[in-house]
Amino acid sequence: MSPAKNRLVHLLGLPGHKVTYEQARDLLDHPDVEVRTALAGRADLEPEILFFLARDSDAAVRRLTAANAATPDKASLMLAADDDADVRADLAQRISRVVPGFDKNDTDKTWRTVHQVLMLLVRDQLPRVRRVLSEALKCVPDAPHDIIAHLARDPETAVAAPILEFSPVLTDEDLIDIIQSSPLTASLIAISKRVNVGEEVSNAIVGTADVDAITALLNNQSAQIREATLDAIIDAAPVFPSWHEPLVQRRQLPGRAALRIANFVADSLLKKLAARTDFDQSTTAALSLIVRQKLKREENGPTLTPDALSAALEPSALNAAVTRAANMAKSGKLTSAAVMALAQDGLSPMIVAALAVKANLPVEAVAEVVRSASAKGMLAVAWSADFTADQAETLQLKVARVMPDQVIKPRRDGWFDASEAEMTWQLGMFKDAAQPARASA
Repeated sequence: MSPAKNRLVHLLGLPGHKVTYEQARDLLDHPDVEVRTALAGRADLEPEILFFLARDSDAAVRRLTAANAATPDKASLMLAADDDADVRADLAQRISRVVPGFDKNDTDKTWRTVHQVLMLLVRDQLPRVRRVLSEALKCVPDAPHDIIAHLARDPETAVAAPILEFSPVLTDEDLIDIIQSSPLTASLIAISKRVNVGEEVSNAIVGTADVDAITALLNNQSAQIREATLDAIIDAAPVFPSWHEPLVQRRQLPGRAALRIANFVADSLLKKLAARTDFDQSTTAALSLIVRQKLKREENGPTLTPDALSAALEPSALNAAVTRAANMAKSGKLTSAAVMALAQDGLSPMIVAALAVKANLPVEAVAEVVRSASAKGMLAVAWSADFTADQAETLQLKVARVMPDQVIKPRRDGWFDASEAEMTWQLGMFKDAAQPARASA
């Protein structure tokens, strides 16, 4: 046994040997910090001894006192205001362990003191201390509501997120209030990942229009999403590819929603959707037909029936799509990448509206370009919207339905194979052609 251990055994006795009050009292001012540290870690000390150790000059002694389950509440209150963050963090870890099963009666003096300690810690200036408390309380079903609510609204994501994702104490009303207070995306994502997110909470998340949070919500199979909320997601989904797979794999997906999703997802996802066995016979048959039609279109080239073309360019559908596209542009989400992702699925009111907003053109003008299947017109639209010549080639094929042998390809230098004057003239021509449609709208 080392000399240091010999000294501790001499002063405190062998392990399992109870230290008397007098022995402990005489060691409170011992000059060797190792002795006072060993004393602070013991579980058999009188509350008065631990209270004095909570005021020790050495932080290591105070840390062990803070972590000691026998430390009295009055000492904990003092340690909650300690200058050393490690002391406060150790106290947060220990005090959170006494919360489960505690008789939380406001008339109980002991609970009032514990609650006061928790309130000091939840307001600690250092996020690290608050984070320790958050992690310790996140799954405690009977944690104090006011403490949990305070942590859930913490400005530090690392503090708030564990509570927002896991705490059973938070009510739907709490969550909706937090969502409506415009928190960070990370907080919205944490709420979206909760087990059994309620319909009202889901609706509030979708109302924020936060793409990443909605992605997390769709990936959460336990989240309850009412049909009207799902319809709103599907309305915007064509330009957000990250939503496509979770929509296709959504459990209890209504047949009507499945048919809408089938119109914009990629071939691989469309086949997965059609392979599902939980739809009724009419939905399954309709999905199989969509798959066959899409394969046929790919074989025969980008053609549309007159009815399908009219549906894609229907004025009320275009106007509604323009509103959505304008809102996306205001929030910085109408990027070239987003529009090109939408274009991959072919002609729709949303792609026409997105091109019009991005090119700062009347939607009726872009609709006229599409109606006439004009290669030069779509080239001009793409130029006006700051797309590349390569992207313009895709837009001609996918949106304007130009036959492959008539597509205007980029020049060897990668630029548009037309002068700016020619493209400006094309845009003017289609604007003029669209004026009667605007006048009658």
